[in-house]
Amino acid sequence: MSMSVPGRDSPSTTPDSPSAPRRVRLGGWLWLVGAVQFVVAMVVVQLAWTTPYDVLNNAISDLGAVSCRENPMGTSYVCSPWHAVFNASIIGFGALVAVGAILVLPLLPRVRTATAGSILLVVAGIGAAIVGLFPEDTVGAAHGLGALLAFGGSAAALILLGVSMTGHPRWVGLRWLTLGCGAISGGTLIASLFRDQYGPLGFGGLERLIVAPALLWLVVVGVRIVGGPAAPRSPVPP
Repeated sequence: MSMSVPGRDSPSTTPDSPSAPRRVRLGGWLWLVGAVQFVVAMVVVQLAWTTPYDVLNNAISDLGAVSCRENPMGTSYVCSPWHAVFNASIIGFGALVAVGAILVLPLLPRVRTATAGSILLVVAGIGAAIVGLFPEDTVGAAHGLGALLAFGGSAAALILLGVSMTGHPRWVGLRWLTLGCGAISGGTLIASLFRDQYGPLGFGGLERLIVAPALLWLVVVGVRIVGGPAAPRSPVPP
């Protein structure tokens, strides 16, 4: 016996409608393009630095700092000539992730954990956009809130989405990837919040260990959606 969530199967949203497959694939493209352009932007902006940039000690947000100053972590001098490129990239990334999560929803298992995971992806995308709108050396409270929403939202979203894939043959190949990426990201985030010393990875290394699994997941799932059939959402197993 299958269970549907109210409001899911209206003619305008059901994946059986002619436009649904195109919408779902568009969502996959948004995730793929968003993640790739963000990674490229990080590399390009990092290379534009005239002072040393250390991926283990510099925060990702240092790339978007609008002024030159001593690193608050006390490990380096922050000066990002192409900060506007980074900030524009992460704002775009956040928007693409959020919109993509809405468009891809019809393809996900028709269970509440998938819906909750999609909502958290939207929240994470909004958080990423806030990070770009309020660089770390401008409105610190807003920047910190955006980072928390982006990091925490994406990790929780992947765990919930991984749980939602249980018992659905279409997602069996991605279930463990989704759960693994969410666990690594979330576990690293929690560990970093309760540590005064960041160990050999440094603050920057831990931050990248939070972000990288989500970026990997967006690329892999984006490719899968773009290249595969945009089938209707899986019902709950009997």
